[in-house]
Amino acid sequence: METRRVRLRTIAAGDNHFLYSLMTSPLSGGRARFAGATPSPDKVAQSLWDSVLAQFIVERPDTGEPVGLVAISSPNFRDGFAYLSALASPEARTSGRVAEAVLLGFHYAFSGWPFRKIYMEASEVSYAHFKSGLGRYFSEEGRLRRHHFWNGEYVDLVILAVYRETWSENVPRVLPRLCRDVAPEGPR
Repeated sequence: METRRVRLRTIAAGDNHFLYSLMTSPLSGGRARFAGATPSPDKVAQSLWDSVLAQFIVERPDTGEPVGLVAISSPNFRDGFAYLSALASPEARTSGRVAEAVLLGFHYAFSGWPFRKIYMEASEVSYAHFKSGLGRYFSEEGRLRRHHFWNGEYVDLVILAVYRETWSENVPRVLPRLCRDVAPEGPR
């Protein structure tokens, strides 16, 4: 699973330092998973696999530098949904690389399992960076008002969904623009 700018690969033993830094960074995992706390490396390692169906390190194919993490988690096979989450390293937050990795994550999830939809949760601060896809790629299914405390104030948590039908309509147009070698069914 690779685009011109990112590659998804399985987690390896040598990724521990990067994952700990990612999960405890106040700009990425530290605010999402641990709410600003600084957990031990053992706690981070243990939490990394909670409810996870599949997850991948996001790396630059030209350098092999890790820039993020994409996870498919909390699958509900009976009702046909799962969650997708992504964390970007502070250096990659505005590069668009992890956004490309998210597209590969959706493709992986919809290609591998019969999910009807995949949820994402985002603070209104994060949501502002990709809100332009609303209605075209995803739908807002809910909003928990003033749900998260961040940077001295309470902010909304937005619950988004990508539906299989919407993904199927968009994948033939979106992925070929990003990928090096794209077969009709998607990226390699």
